[in-house]
Amino acid sequence: MANLVHVPNPQTNPSHPLFLHPNESPALVLVSPLLNGENYHSWARGMKMALISKNKLGFIDGSIPAPDPYEPTFSAWQRCDTMVMEWIQRSISASIVKSIIWIEHARDTWLDLQERFSQGDVFRFSDLMEEAFRLHQGDRSVADYYTHLKTVWDELDNLKPLPNCICVVPCVCGAITRMREYREQEQVIRFLRGLNDQFASVRSQIMLLSPLPNINRSFSLVSQQERKFKLDNHVPDANQSSVFNVTNRRGGPSSGGRFNGTFNNGTSNNGRGGPIYRGRGRNFGGRSQPNRICTHCGRSNHTIETCYQLHGFPPGYHTGNRTSNTNAASTDSHNFH
Repeated sequence: MANLVHVPNPQTNPSHPLFLHPNESPALVLVSPLLNGENYHSWARGMKMALISKNKLGFIDGSIPAPDPYEPTFSAWQRCDTMVMEWIQRSISASIVKSIIWIEHARDTWLDLQERFSQGDVFRFSDLMEEAFRLHQGDRSVADYYTHLKTVWDELDNLKPLPNCICVVPCVCGAITRMREYREQEQVIRFLRGLNDQFASVRSQIMLLSPLPNINRSFSLVSQQERKFKLDNHVPDANQSSVFNVTNRRGGPSSGGRFNGTFNNGTSNNGRGGPIYRGRGRNFGGRSQPNRICTHCGRSNHTIETCYQLHGFPPGYHTGNRTSNTNAASTDSHNFH
């Protein structure tokens, strides 16, 4: 008796493309942002990667064709195909869903979207080429500038990919390899030319290398120079630190010392060149104090407990035409300085 070959059940074999995990739902959104007609290439790339992770790419590229209706796997294939169609519909905008809702299979849905939205690539290709040549670093970091530039290059490669050799006899001249090297050299030059002027030195050093390093190596060298710039900017200036310390020792305004009554114009605190009185200021007592209002005279920078008009002016303090004594209790408000 011949041995029977055991065929695994696709509904119980997780590695089988017809297997559906219990957690997989038709309402699942695989790609974000949704397809809106202008982002087809990035959307298609993300959709393919998501379907590969779920072992369902064959339903849109045609590698898993529909079996005959009388075969046992037809019902499992139909469920998976319907699930992929639901995933595609959930990943596109509502206005586009209305145009594909009556398509029967996932493969036909994918081809319909590809035929509609991958056209007009000449205009998109021209816009991307202009953007790539006009893009400069500006206010962005090197990483952000390189990421933006690489996104443009990747979309250009997707629209106009380099051809692959399909000859029966493998090509030995290396023309395709050399074309790829030329394209990468152009990308390195475009990346270096778009940098700010502060990277002129490292840019010249890289462009003098022979052979020219690849784009990843060039980005690494420029990033190291950027980190050096940031480190140099964080080192404090020794001369500024010395001046600051000397000012503090001399009791300047930043040191919290007492105010000596002399203003920036060289006059004393009484405004008439009279005796200097070491009175109360903003930075007295070694620290900056908030602005205070006297409830007696309504003036600022003192309180009622230290008000001169209420408690008397200090000896030798000029108040108008006369000099106040120790027991003076009040004076004319417009002569108070």
